[in-house]
Amino acid sequence: MRAGLIGRGHPAGVLRAEIGRATASHGGLVLVTGEAGIGKTTLVTDAMEVAREQGALVLSGSCWDSDAAPGFWPWVQVVRGLRRQTTAEEWAAVEEAAGGQLAVLLGESGDPADGFGMYDAVTSALVAMSQRRPVLVVLDDLHWADPSSVRLLEFVAQHTWFERLLLVGTYRDVEVEATEHPLAPLVLPLLTKATTVTLTGLDRDEVGALMTRTVGIAPTSDLVAEVHLRTGGNPFFVEQTVRLWYSGGSVTDVAPGVRDAVRRRLSLLPEPVSRLLSSAAVLGREFHRQVLAASVGEPVAHVDRHLGQAVAARLVSTLGDGRFAFAHDLVRETLYLGLGDAVAGERHAAVVRALDSSPALAGRIFPADLARHAYLGRASLEPRQVVDVLVVAAKDARRRSAYEESANHYRRAVALLSPTDPRRARIALDFGVQLHNLGERDEAWRVLEEVAGAALSGDDLDVLVRSALTLYGLASAEDREKLKEDLLRAAYARLNPGSAPPAGSLDHLAQEVIVRLIAIARDDGDDEVLEFSLWTQHDRLWGMGHAAQRLALTDELATIARRTGDREMEQYAVSLGWVATFELNDPSYHERFRAFLALVAEPPRTQVSDMCHIDRNIIATLHGRFDEAAAHLATAREGELPDGFSHVDHHLEWAMWLLQGRFEDLGDVRARATEVKHPLPTLLEGITAACRGEAATARECLAELESRRDPQSGAYEPLMTRLRVQVAVATGDVDRCATLHDELVPHEGTWLVSLYGCDLSGPVTLWLGHLSLTRGDTRSATRYFEAARKSADLMGARPWSVEAKAGLAAALTGAPAAELRAQVAREAASLGMRHLASDVEPLPHNEFRCTGETWSLSMAGRTVHVPDSKGLRDLHVLLRAPGKEIPATRLLNPSGGETVTATGGDPLLDEEARTRYRARLSTLDELIEEADTAGEDQKAAAYDREREALLTELRTATGLGGRTRRLGDEAERARKTVTARIRDTLRKLDTSHPELATHLRATVTTGTTCAYHPEVGITWQS
Repeated sequence: MRAGLIGRGHPAGVLRAEIGRATASHGGLVLVTGEAGIGKTTLVTDAMEVAREQGALVLSGSCWDSDAAPGFWPWVQVVRGLRRQTTAEEWAAVEEAAGGQLAVLLGESGDPADGFGMYDAVTSALVAMSQRRPVLVVLDDLHWADPSSVRLLEFVAQHTWFERLLLVGTYRDVEVEATEHPLAPLVLPLLTKATTVTLTGLDRDEVGALMTRTVGIAPTSDLVAEVHLRTGGNPFFVEQTVRLWYSGGSVTDVAPGVRDAVRRRLSLLPEPVSRLLSSAAVLGREFHRQVLAASVGEPVAHVDRHLGQAVAARLVSTLGDGRFAFAHDLVRETLYLGLGDAVAGERHAAVVRALDSSPALAGRIFPADLARHAYLGRASLEPRQVVDVLVVAAKDARRRSAYEESANHYRRAVALLSPTDPRRARIALDFGVQLHNLGERDEAWRVLEEVAGAALSGDDLDVLVRSALTLYGLASAEDREKLKEDLLRAAYARLNPGSAPPAGSLDHLAQEVIVRLIAIARDDGDDEVLEFSLWTQHDRLWGMGHAAQRLALTDELATIARRTGDREMEQYAVSLGWVATFELNDPSYHERFRAFLALVAEPPRTQVSDMCHIDRNIIATLHGRFDEAAAHLATAREGELPDGFSHVDHHLEWAMWLLQGRFEDLGDVRARATEVKHPLPTLLEGITAACRGEAATARECLAELESRRDPQSGAYEPLMTRLRVQVAVATGDVDRCATLHDELVPHEGTWLVSLYGCDLSGPVTLWLGHLSLTRGDTRSATRYFEAARKSADLMGARPWSVEAKAGLAAALTGAPAAELRAQVAREAASLGMRHLASDVEPLPHNEFRCTGETWSLSMAGRTVHVPDSKGLRDLHVLLRAPGKEIPATRLLNPSGGETVTATGGDPLLDEEARTRYRARLSTLDELIEEADTAGEDQKAAAYDREREALLTELRTATGLGGRTRRLGDEAERARKTVTARIRDTLRKLDTSHPELATHLRATVTTGTTCAYHPEVGITWQS
């Protein structure tokens, strides 16, 4: 393919091959098709250059879209070119072969022959020329040709097949083939004789290359994507669009030449199809056939028929499941702009009415799209109906954490309501919250203060209570604390008539309001209010010491969600439930996490389903499976995290890298955190500095944080505690260590959990150990670090177990400390925790450890993670007791108490039955031999199946040495079961970890008792 062609490698290759055949032996007919602007002329122009380079005579003619064009007009141009490019001698020979008709064709003499005579004359002339040198004839724009020219093309093609003559024609197939075009009966038969090259749009990368070549600069990937979407990759449209953009216009503008080309295509459609597509344009780039039919008030069958014609014209394409899409946005926009504002508004309103009267179609259109229709069609709809649709869309966007989209819907809804409308305050409250989430604090508080004023002066108890609790939970300056207090006092008074508000802090007053609201909601059976109040209570309890309360709340919220059919809320509540369970140092968080994964795997998919990889990343990081954690985070990013979650994405990566000691990869922590709008970039910078050993920077960050009021105190309180501990330890501040120790002791036995579970910063006992060590209390430090190690092992948190062992090694002295430091170095190296790994060659690391969902198996330098199985649990018990004979009954039922050794019970088969079985086997051997001799294969096979069944029965009833097995023999059942599942596990390990499988086969024995007999020096971390 030549440098001038972009994205046309295959079509250009086809034409080159045809030219090569024509120059060597024989030609043929090639038809190049595609829509206007797709690059047909560019492609054949390139082919003409190739043909000239190969010594061919190149002739061309273009058809003309005009009634004034004479008959055979493109052929007149071909013959003129023939005369111009030949010598006098050649022209004379060609003219003679044509019987003198070429001059007649050119209008220079005589009367033309009849149609056949002219066909024969032109054909003879071209044949004569092709005998001297190869000839390429190109006829461009055949869709504008006169019928005689097309018939002549067919005639020449049919009578020159074995000549060195190649015919190439171009035409717009979408015009000729998909409509009642007058040339359709003439052009379509050519397809059976021709090699057809159909050009389609360029792909995204090719569009980018064309844009670069057109304007001389490389566009951004987003700009390329937008242009590709709008133009469908049509080269002419791409060039016109990018030139308009480069000259200062918008990429969404439609260049005049493009608009004219699209309008021409649309003008060729039957009027009913064009009218239907105009209504489809109102629906958007993609639309559903049933929604379109409902909005235009026509039967689906009629709509299907018209859409079929639009598909044939390649103006729309099918997406499956009843969905369609415009070929590109330029088609849709041209149709939409042709409607005018008034008509377009009415058709938007028609969509809303159609969906309102057909609830079954609700799933065919997104809430945001329906909100757009309602707003654009508001002049023809009732304001209340428009507001209802906007609020539904705003709540849907809020569930997706698309706060900006949600705020826009709420803004429009509030603007449509009068100040006296009772709904305005409730909707404005949600609007203010979304603005606050977006960081638009000034506008948010302007809206919220207006709501607060209405709530205090009005009679709506629901608005008052919601306003009081909502504003209380939002960060604000000191001057708004009085407003929060007024709202809470008023809410308390309305909820508790005749009772004075309790004395104490604002937090205490808020708690009293929440508790009373929960009680009323439960009494009234009001799930909506109960849900609001429980979530409010849950969110205010973030921070240390409240995990048990949050767990109870999430369990109740999950129950409400199941009762109301709110799948997404149930998923969210279950997710937060495993987080609270983990914070309590309860290993049953494994089961809760698995229950969450099972829940999000069930249809239908929700936003929480799409974000489950965040939970998977947290768990994988906790267990030290860092590669897996990174893969889950990458998957979450590929799924396009919702608006407002970029800082969560960043925090997860920061926590993962920090635990690995990848300090060099963290770079400028504050700058990166600020870029993604992390609420507390200084907090991340301070903790990172402390981990790097930069005590001065960590102290400065802590001072900066403590100098201002923390707007996220609950969600980030444990991380703040971690930073305080690290700074006190790094600076050797003994007094501060003592104070922090006393503050943390009440939380001993729990974990530091922040950011709704996105940050797990180790067991509290780990930090108590560091505080005690800094104070010189090595006895307490040793106790705390050992407790932290046990806690981490219990929870499957391998990196934190290594951190605890590192602290313990620092508290110990002599040989035990040295041995423990070596162990820490080996484990850290195996996990990839660079800051704790030793620089020396790590010793062999053997591990057989359950990490909750999976087992981590390490040996001979290979580490794998495999799913849980009973066989792995059996092996784990054996490896923890090397050389010890363990009864199979104990492995079969680890919690079953005493070992079963009984061998009594009734025989599976008595002696008489065994004798009959053996006699029948002898008879079957004779019958099989007779059947084989007689050639009765089917009978022999039947006898053989019976014989095998009897043998199986005998094997089941017979033990080692022919001893009879007995019914009720628990030891025998355990022997069979345990042996089978260990063998099955080893077969699977042959693939995933062959070294470990080989070792275990050589060292593990199974039977009534099982044992592990390793070589000397083999130890396992389990």
